Amino acid sequence: MKNAHLSMMSLAVLASLLACSASAADEIKALQATIASNSVTRTSKGNRYYLAYYRELCTKEEREAILERNIAAHRRWIALAGENGAKPQQAAMPRAELGKVLAIGGRWKEAEKELTEALKYDFDKTKTAEARWALAECLWHRKDKDGAKKVVAEMAAMQWPKNAPRVCEKARFMHRQWTDPDGDLDTLNLPHSVDCKPFPTPQEAEYGEKKVSLAKVEVQFRTNGTTGTDGAKAASPASLARPFDPIVRLLKRKLTRFGSKFEKGGTKITIEISPDAPVDKPQGYELRVQGLGGLDGLGGSGGLVSIKARDRLGALWGVVSFLQCVDRGEPPKPSKPLNHELSKPSIRTLRIKDWPKLERRGVIEGFWYPDFLEFALFHKMSSLVVKMDRPECGFIFSTLEREWCRLTVKRYHDYGIDAYWSSNELSVSPVLPLSAQRTRALHLAWFRCAAMIGAGVCFEMDDERFFGFPEEDAKVAGTAANLDAKYITGLYREMKEDFPDFKMIFGPPFYFGPDGGLDPSWYPEPRDAYLKSLGEFLDPEIGVYWTGPRVKSGGFTPEKIKWFADLVGRRQVVYHNGDCKGWHGHVPFGADIPNFKGSHCPETLDLIAGLYMNMTYYGETCKVGSCMDWCWNPEAHNPKVAVRRAIEQAEGPGVFEIVAAATPSLSYFDKYQYGVPRSELFSEDLNDLEKRVADAEKAWNDVLAIAKNGGRFVDGFNSCGLYWARRLRNMRKSPPEWLIKQRDAEMKNTKFAVAEVGYDESKGDQFIPSELMQGGDYNPKVGDRSGPGVRGVKYVPPGEVVAATFRCDEFPPERPPKVFVVGASFHAGVVPEIEIEVNGSIVWRGPAFAKPYYFTPLEVTIPVNTLQRSNRLVVRNVSPVSEPFRKPTIHYAVIKR
Repeated sequence: MKNAHLSMMSLAVLASLLACSASAADEIKALQATIASNSVTRTSKGNRYYLAYYRELCTKEEREAILERNIAAHRRWIALAGENGAKPQQAAMPRAELGKVLAIGGRWKEAEKELTEALKYDFDKTKTAEARWALAECLWHRKDKDGAKKVVAEMAAMQWPKNAPRVCEKARFMHRQWTDPDGDLDTLNLPHSVDCKPFPTPQEAEYGEKKVSLAKVEVQFRTNGTTGTDGAKAASPASLARPFDPIVRLLKRKLTRFGSKFEKGGTKITIEISPDAPVDKPQGYELRVQGLGGLDGLGGSGGLVSIKARDRLGALWGVVSFLQCVDRGEPPKPSKPLNHELSKPSIRTLRIKDWPKLERRGVIEGFWYPDFLEFALFHKMSSLVVKMDRPECGFIFSTLEREWCRLTVKRYHDYGIDAYWSSNELSVSPVLPLSAQRTRALHLAWFRCAAMIGAGVCFEMDDERFFGFPEEDAKVAGTAANLDAKYITGLYREMKEDFPDFKMIFGPPFYFGPDGGLDPSWYPEPRDAYLKSLGEFLDPEIGVYWTGPRVKSGGFTPEKIKWFADLVGRRQVVYHNGDCKGWHGHVPFGADIPNFKGSHCPETLDLIAGLYMNMTYYGETCKVGSCMDWCWNPEAHNPKVAVRRAIEQAEGPGVFEIVAAATPSLSYFDKYQYGVPRSELFSEDLNDLEKRVADAEKAWNDVLAIAKNGGRFVDGFNSCGLYWARRLRNMRKSPPEWLIKQRDAEMKNTKFAVAEVGYDESKGDQFIPSELMQGGDYNPKVGDRSGPGVRGVKYVPPGEVVAATFRCDEFPPERPPKVFVVGASFHAGVVPEIEIEVNGSIVWRGPAFAKPYYFTPLEVTIPVNTLQRSNRLVVRNVSPVSEPFRKPTIHYAVIKR
């Protein structure tokens, strides 16, 4: 065998051991362990079947042996369920699991038999969903598409729990595509805004006073000497375009819901793609709405709407802007059928000339959503990176999975939106030896699968490239710099021979710089040399992505953009992890204002090839909407206005204001790292926490009362912010035993104070560790040059404070007590300015902790006239906010009587 750890017991030995099990329960437990060690899961990272062949380069026979052991264990499990007098449904779950394993192994007939038998009975909902999907896979594979569609339709009609597997969403999406191909155009009912203006902010717009009725409309879509999507190829003379063009279908779907009727004699809506269109910029359009008497003429019962563009995307954005400008009038009541006379859709007279500053803009869709097309259209995204990970039937996409991928990509291509297929599990998780022929075959199969459905490929090697760098690659190339670019170029050029339009983006392991850490345990070879190899060996047509100076960058400068571009030999494609200012553990609550315009140099959008915002879920709409507005029209971009309009478009008026007003109540809890409570909770005022939680709960209830999509687009406020605030409040109210023990241990950790300031508890000295101070940024493990030991500290940025309470039990005291504040500065030549306050009175102010990298005490006498029995001590950083490195690091304070 290739690896010793793969030398497992033979089936005969396995059977004899299991036969000796003390009971059926023990035997089943042993079988489950066998199944786990021979796993054939849906994820490649934990799949022995996958790892053995592709990562460990075992023979095909060895891989098949893993599969056989897994199958044998399942069959024995099924037999045990029957042998013990159990009802047949007891064997349904292991039988369903066996069916999935057989499907992953490509043994479709056997899989179908087991799955069909298992699904006669009810068992675990999650397992049922996965079994049904696997059965549909089997049927689709043997070309029984009607049978497969029936199973998928049954899945789509079922009520699944909230934590249902993704196959349930896939089933709903595919069934809808087969029965209502445009159903994904209006599932979110966008736009919900009522300002009747385009979003993102248009370049040039003038609005009239008159209204043009849209109660009745006629639509014409024609090309004029153009064809295709770029508006540049010669074609036949002017002609009416297809009446079923996707752009027309989008227009009709929305206007029908708004209340318009499509019949002759109504307002004429003309969409024209022509090389003579007024706006001569890519994706540009002109939108004009005229009454019968001209731009500011009669409103009346009809008018003229004209959308002109030089390319297909321009025409699309013109239609989207038109829909965003429609005044829907009084909405119909849900309990009554649509009444066209009440709804009275109309649009004011206007003239808009518009185009995007940055042509290539969109998101990295971190989680596949079946209704994302509508969201992309109404944010005017021209390109998307879609994470199509975790195939539900094995690591090679099977036929039904390919159909899901095809339908997903087709929907974007219908509208001229580029789609790139990304899959960490096929590119770098786990890290495969690129020098192995079977790895190349796997990647070519993936690329061809993508190309055949019209997708590009985003090949990411970002965060895991050097985890377990394969020995085979080290022997062949020595370093990744000698291998990766050449390997990717070879794949790309082979693909171009059969698919000339194939596109690709590469995500290198060094996707940031020049700032940011370079931990040698992560990056065992030089960054600059690796990036330079991309400039030398990576095909120039392949995009290279960059997150900015750091992994999570606050802003870009021309010098840093140029630094990366010069190394990789092309303008970079930005994969933005976000302007994190004002966010909460990198989670936006819905009304946070990322300031891309203020933090990025004005030249940014001229210097890069494109920008994708990293988007994991819809709750990040505030940053995505603001970013798309900035990319479209940076000159007019107003960060707060952009976020408000993005939220209003998604959830309707009023939601932004509610969330914005309540966010400070939840922001208070940001100082506690999400999911990591600490002893500082004991110093909190419980009444204050109760009020903050109550304010946030009321705000969320107010949101739910008016939000058009149930608060889905501001859900970070609830699912992260409010959830965490409640949890901390509850812990303060009833501290768990482990937290009490942690607090007590920290209070007893006085070894530093004894050595450094002579702390003596027997004399009434009070010890206040940083963990029990309020405020500051906590770090549990900081080392220094003062001596051995790791300290838990609070960093205090300029303008911020740490605070604590202490008692004066002998009151009034006989003599003034002293406070010793022990801290350090970790920047040479930078001395913080701090002030110390007791009960609102400043008792000391000046420079502190001048010796960098050493913890030293600051001794201050507290005047007796400032004291009470219970006292509040505040340490405030009064250094200029413009000097962020003047930041003291506070370890503890001691009050000495």
